[in-house]
Amino acid sequence: MDGTQTNAADNPSNATKADGGPNLSHDAQGPVTRIAWIDAYALSRDCIMKVLSESEPKLTVHPFASVTQFLASEVGEVDAIVLHAHGSYETCLQETAMLRAAIVRTPVVILSDLEEHCQIDTIRNTLRAGASGFISTRSMGLGMTLSAIRFVQSGGTFAPLDLLLSSPAPAERQSDDAPYKLTARQRDVLAQLQQGKANKIIAHELGMSESTAKVHIRNIMRKMGATNRTQAAFNALKHYPGGEARSSL
Repeated sequence: MDGTQTNAADNPSNATKADGGPNLSHDAQGPVTRIAWIDAYALSRDCIMKVLSESEPKLTVHPFASVTQFLASEVGEVDAIVLHAHGSYETCLQETAMLRAAIVRTPVVILSDLEEHCQIDTIRNTLRAGASGFISTRSMGLGMTLSAIRFVQSGGTFAPLDLLLSSPAPAERQSDDAPYKLTARQRDVLAQLQQGKANKIIAHELGMSESTAKVHIRNIMRKMGATNRTQAAFNALKHYPGGEARSSL
């Protein structure tokens, strides 16, 4: 950016409201819900702001590009915090914990772009870290997302139970006869290796840091007796001929 344009997140006090009026906790038609919307991606943040400004007159949204920017702002009290987590699993947990440590009472809702089979641990651990809601952007549209946010704002807890109930408990994820005794996460990484993907791509698709992906690959190679990632992928063909090492998560 050359400074000639101003993004809404650069001045969070300019919240989006359908009538373009000031940020008020109440208007003539009843209470207005105030939400802090944190999204590092300018395009998705701006699109959400535009849609909500046109469709939700009783919703005032304050946009922020990061958790740090939100915490440093003077936006005042909000009714809910929405964190759109595009990044890694570890970053999502860290930012959730950061929000909960700084703001105890305001409910936090996580939007996640991860593939659904990678979201089980993220759901459980973000809720443990203090989030009150978890929404998969891959399976929920805007209408259901707003309903979930309102449910959480009113005191409820929201999570995709279909994903949670379809996954075995953590202690059950590794069976005694599992090939090479790989963990569920290692099988996810191995499936990506079988497709010839680079570490950076594996990390992005599985919602982890690149360093974490490298650790998983080293452990996979050790367990499989492989000297390199190519040999590990080749050895996996004996047990996963169709590249089906991925776990049921």
